[in-house]
Amino acid sequence: MATEGGGKEMNEIKTQFTTREGLYKLLPHSEYSRPNRVPFNSQGSNPVRVSFVNLNDQSGNGDRLCFNVGRELYFYIYKGVRKVMLLLPPLVWGPHFENHWATGC
Repeated sequence: MATEGGGKEMNEIKTQFTTREGLYKLLPHSEYSRPNRVPFNSQGSNPVRVSFVNLNDQSGNGDRLCFNVGRELYFYIYKGVRKVMLLLPPLVWGPHFENHWATGC
């Protein structure tokens, strides 16, 4: 609980913080989902650490899937397993085709 002496709320959501590894900051979706993004460390591939966290949220959305890539931290709300899309070749549709599978030339 905040006090009247200008103390901060303990339940405040931070948008950036510093650790001994470096600075972590919240990026907008458009920034971290860019396909042409320059890697932070171009010396080689960094190990990826994956964590599954449960925040015990009363709304039922407390599960988070976290990826730590080098000095960057990504987290996503985990909503459970959904039906997997089949990764089959596309169907060829048209007036002269009768629902045949596409074939390579």
